Amino acid sequence: MPRYRSLLFRFILAVAIGIAFPFLELAWKCRDGAQGSEACVWGKAYLPLSLWVEPWIIAPIAFLLLTVLARLRARGPRDDPRPPNEEL
Repeated sequence: MPRYRSLLFRFILAVAIGIAFPFLELAWKCRDGAQGSEACVWGKAYLPLSLWVEPWIIAPIAFLLLTVLARLRARGPRDDPRPPNEEL
């Protein structure tokens, strides 16, 4: 995949993760049996704010992690000059 397509793919995926994160967090806090918990009540109260703030925090972190994973994957397996049975 050309570099710009890989970069665009990581960017779009990071934005999608940033947008989905508040909803997933609220779904986790308000799962069965926890609808009356304080975390669920506050999560619902702050959902409008979370929809605007959390993507700005989560998306760059997700982009950074995706970039690190892409670079590690591009490096391939590590070349080890030692024979497999040799000890340190």
